[in-house]
Amino acid sequence: MLPESPAFHAYIEPARAKGRWWRVLLGLIVIVLAWFGTGLGMVGLVSGGALAPLGIGPDAADALMGADRAMPPSGVLFFLLTFGGLWIGLWVAVRLIHRRPFGTLIHPSGRVGRRTLLRGAGLALGLYIASMIAYVAALGLPERTELPLSVWAVWLVPILLAIVIQASSEELLFRGYILQHFACWSRHPLIWAVIPSVIFAVLHYDPGMEAGMRTRMLVHIFSIGIIMAALVWRTGGLEAAIGLHVTNNALAIGGAGMEGSAFGFELWLFPPDTLERMIAFDLAMSVLILAAVFILFKPEGHP
Repeated sequence: MLPESPAFHAYIEPARAKGRWWRVLLGLIVIVLAWFGTGLGMVGLVSGGALAPLGIGPDAADALMGADRAMPPSGVLFFLLTFGGLWIGLWVAVRLIHRRPFGTLIHPSGRVGRRTLLRGAGLALGLYIASMIAYVAALGLPERTELPLSVWAVWLVPILLAIVIQASSEELLFRGYILQHFACWSRHPLIWAVIPSVIFAVLHYDPGMEAGMRTRMLVHIFSIGIIMAALVWRTGGLEAAIGLHVTNNALAIGGAGMEGSAFGFELWLFPPDTLERMIAFDLAMSVLILAAVFILFKPEGHP
């Protein structure tokens, strides 16, 4: 068992009053329906050309439905925007089913601690820089993709904004809604940290990936989930986890990726066996980052 964390207990407290299992189950159903409903609605709009003035034409929906993971920038943007349905579903679940302020998914005060959010982003940046140095030392320089820099620059800001929607929605669901209620039911981290991280990893299952890469990707995502749960436990809020998740995804999607798991917006790609060859390093980095969370992050007041 972890030592007591008053900040963490304060974070989960808003979920106690109306946190019965049937409310959580109903809330999850609403969240999933809103997510899929929003996605299907967007597919209909895009297929009909309604978003063509924004640069998102029918080819974006076709790319999303296709078997190839790599997509044009419009497809990447469209995919990320579908996660807006999670925001809608979470708002309905928290406000109408649990009858509490939506902001309590982020912090018990309902306010966002910008300093803590930026510290989480800094942690992700440090992890990325250390990983890139190790990858280049072990594998050599990544290859430049065929995506023109001019096209990348045009789509960069919209895709970054969409990454904020996508990554924050996942944190609100897994380290917010699910973690809070699981922690109300049990104080054991196996329940509120490990199980949501397993679900988080499984939902990233990609049948189109090569089997070995897929397994190692799931292990990597599970490790990141544990780190973000530790950030919530340590800081008593969701801000640091959101900062880490948004920054990690922005650097991975728009920077250097791995062939076979890339979205299509990366500027550089490492060889397809990168995860297999670097899995020991990635796991070691996860342990070091987890230790850094306990050393560097302490419960903070929010301005």
